[in-house]
Amino acid sequence: MKKVGYTNEQFEEAKQYFNGDELRTRVFLDKYALRDYDGNVIETSPEQMWRRLAREIASVERDEEKRREWEEKFYWMLKDYKVIPGGRIMFGAGNPRKVTLKNCYVIPIKEDSIEGIFEAAKEMARTYSRGGGVGTDISILRPAGAPVKNAAIFSTGAVSFMDLFSHITGTIGQQGRRGALMITINDNHPDLPEFITIKNDPERKRVRYANISVKITEEFIRAVENDEIWTMWYESEEVKRIERKMPAREIWRMIVENAWASAEPGIILWSNVKKYDTGWYCAPVISTNPCSEIPLEPYGACNLSNINLSYFVLDPFTDKARIDYENLERALRYNVRFLDNINDYNLDREPLPGQRETSIRRRRIGVGFTGLGDMLAKLRLRYDSDKAIEFVDKLFRWIKHVVYDEGVNLAIERGPFPDFDPEKHLENPYFLDFDEKLIERIRKYGLRNVAYLTVPPVGSGSALAGVSSGIEPIFALYYTRRSESLSQEYFRVYHPLAKEYMEMSGLKDLDEDEFPDFFITAHKIKPEKRVEMQAVIQKHIDQSISSTINLPETTTPEEIGKIYFLASKMGLKGVTVYREGSREGVLITEKKEEKEKKVVAISGKILPKPRPYVMTGKTYRFKTDMGTVYITVNAENGNGPREVFIHLGKSGSSIMAMSEAIGRLISLALRSDISPDAIIHQLKGIKSSSPVRQPDGSLIWSVPDAIARAIEEFLSGGKESKILKFEVENITDDGDVLEVAVCPECGEKLINESGCWVCKNCGYTKCE
Repeated sequence: MKKVGYTNEQFEEAKQYFNGDELRTRVFLDKYALRDYDGNVIETSPEQMWRRLAREIASVERDEEKRREWEEKFYWMLKDYKVIPGGRIMFGAGNPRKVTLKNCYVIPIKEDSIEGIFEAAKEMARTYSRGGGVGTDISILRPAGAPVKNAAIFSTGAVSFMDLFSHITGTIGQQGRRGALMITINDNHPDLPEFITIKNDPERKRVRYANISVKITEEFIRAVENDEIWTMWYESEEVKRIERKMPAREIWRMIVENAWASAEPGIILWSNVKKYDTGWYCAPVISTNPCSEIPLEPYGACNLSNINLSYFVLDPFTDKARIDYENLERALRYNVRFLDNINDYNLDREPLPGQRETSIRRRRIGVGFTGLGDMLAKLRLRYDSDKAIEFVDKLFRWIKHVVYDEGVNLAIERGPFPDFDPEKHLENPYFLDFDEKLIERIRKYGLRNVAYLTVPPVGSGSALAGVSSGIEPIFALYYTRRSESLSQEYFRVYHPLAKEYMEMSGLKDLDEDEFPDFFITAHKIKPEKRVEMQAVIQKHIDQSISSTINLPETTTPEEIGKIYFLASKMGLKGVTVYREGSREGVLITEKKEEKEKKVVAISGKILPKPRPYVMTGKTYRFKTDMGTVYITVNAENGNGPREVFIHLGKSGSSIMAMSEAIGRLISLALRSDISPDAIIHQLKGIKSSSPVRQPDGSLIWSVPDAIARAIEEFLSGGKESKILKFEVENITDDGDVLEVAVCPECGEKLINESGCWVCKNCGYTKCE
C-alpha cells in the first residue's frame, strides 16, 4: 500500500492500530498525521497525534505547572476520540509549516471596485495557502448593466466575478484537499436570478469550486406566501437606485428547482441568523463559512473542536443505557479552554492581519458535536421519535449552560473578550431561556468569547473516529465491497456501531431490516422530523448547524419547497437538502450500487457496456498543427456520447495509429460511464507548439483540444464546425500548402524569419 509520504511498513503499522480498517487508516495518514518538511509521515497512530495536540495547545498556559496540568487534561479529552478537533487543528498543531489551525474565514469585499474585488481575491489566495477555507458575500457589488466610470461603460455585474473567486479556490493547493469557498448574495440584489442559475451551464463548469447560497429574509418568505411582486434593488454613492421586479414565487421556483436538480443554491435563513447573532453590536455577521455552520463577521474564523456524543453512553443497547454526564461535562469544559488556547496559539499563524485582529477582539470559538445518531441508537432511541427529540432538547439545553458557565470561568481567570458589552450582549433573544443565576454571572464577570456553540459536518474527523457525522442520523448500516481474492465476491462492511451491536448480540450477518428500529437510517426518516430535530438543537446553538436532509430520488421540487418553509418557521438558520441522484458521485446508497453492478465482470474489474447495434452522431472537422482532423461523436437513442472516432493522417501512418488509439480509449471510457465532462476537462487546453485559428475566430491548440471541442459541441447541440480556409501564405518548393502557424501567446499569425517562426505582434519567437 504505497502512498506518497509514508512507507508500506508505516501503512501496515497504522492499519493494525485501526484493526484493519483501511478507510480510517488512510484518513489518518493522508490528512492528519504529522509530516516533516519533506512531506514524510512521522506519526503512525492517533495516540502520537493526541499527545502532540495536548502538548502544543497547552503550551500557551501561563507557567510550567499549568502547562503540565493542562497537557494531561487535554490528552484525556482527546484520547479515544472523546473530542475530535477540527481538521486544521489536527493537521496544524506542531506543524513546522505556515498553516492555520482555523478551518475557515470570511473575507469581505470592502468596496465596489476593481481594487476591492482583487484585494479580496488576493486575501482569499493567502488564506488558502495557509490551509483555511473562505466565505464571501458579493451583495456589495453593483448589478449587471449598472454604469461604471471606466472603459467598460456598464458593469458585468456581481455574478460575473464568481468564477474569478472559484478559480482561485481551485488553483491554490492544500495537502490532502482543495480550498473551500462559500459565495452568498442577498435575496434583494438585482443579480439574484443570475446567481441562482449560475451553475446551469451544460458542462457544469461555472463556479465549480464554490458552494453558493442565497440569504433569505422573512420579508421574502412573506412575499412568496402572499404571491407578491418582489423588488430587488441596488444603490450606492456611485450608482443611482436600480430596481428589478419579479414575482416572488417565480424566484422561489428557481431556487427550489435548482436545489432539486443539483442541490444548489442552498438557502441561509438570514433573518434568523441576524436575530440570534450574539456579536451584533460589535461586529455583525456578513456571510458564512463554506458549510454554513458559522455565520461570521469580516475576517471572523471557525475555531472548531467536536464532542463525540456517542462516547458518553454507558451500558449501550441495554435497558440501563444512560449518559455519562460527569465525564461529558468534564470534556465540555476542557474543550472550551482548548479552543480558547488555540486563539492564542494561532495568532502568528493567521493568514492576514485583519484575521489576527478579529481573533484578538472577539475570540470566537466553536464547540461542536458529532455522533448524535450513534448516541441515540446506543440509548435505544429511534432518531425520528418524539421521545428522542424531547431527550435531545433537554440534553443540549444542559450542554449550553455548561459551556457558557465555563466561558464565565475563563473570563474571571483571563478577562472577557475585548469588545464585550454585558447589556448589549444579553439583549439577544438567545439568552431568554438561560437560568437566571448564569445570566447574573455573565453580567457580572463577562464572557471570554463572543460565541461558543456550533454543529459542523465533522466529515473526515467522524470517519477517523468511526462514528456518525455531526447531528446526522446514521447514513447507512453497511456498504458493499468487492473482495481482493480470486473469488471476487461481494461482502459487507458495517458501520462501526452496527458491527459493535452485532458482536454484542452474537450475530454474524444482518440485513438492514433485521436491525432494531432504533438503528433507523437517513433515507427512512421523514424530512419533517429531520427539520424538527435540527430546530430543537438550533435553539441551544448560538451559531449555526451544518446538516443535510437526504431525500429519495422521487422527491419533487414542491416537497423541497415545503421543507424550506418549515425550516424558516421553526427557527433554523440554514437548511441543506440533497435529493439522491441530483449530483453525481455524492452519497451512493446500496440500491444505487446494485444498478452499477451490471458493468462489473467476474474479474472484479469494471468493463464497458457493449456497443449498441445502431448509434447516430456528428462528424466535426478542425484544422490543427498536425493537419486536418475529423472527429465523429456517436450516441445511442439521444443519450450522452458513447463513442468517438478520430481520423488524422493517412491510413497506416503513426499519427493515424495514435489517433485511432485515443478514440478507442475515449470510447471505452464513455461506455464505462465515465462522465464526458471529465474527459473534456482532461483534454481541453492541451497545447502544442502552434495553435490554429478557426473560422469562428477561436483557437484550436492541439489535436486533444480539438477532441474536447467536438465532444463539447456535441453535448451542447452545437452545429458541426465548418471547413477551415486560410489564405495560402507559404508554399513549399514542391507546391504543397503549409498551414498558417499562429502565435501561442497572442493568437496572431507567425512569420518565418531567418529560419525561425516569429510573431510581429507580441515578439514571441519559437527559437528561444
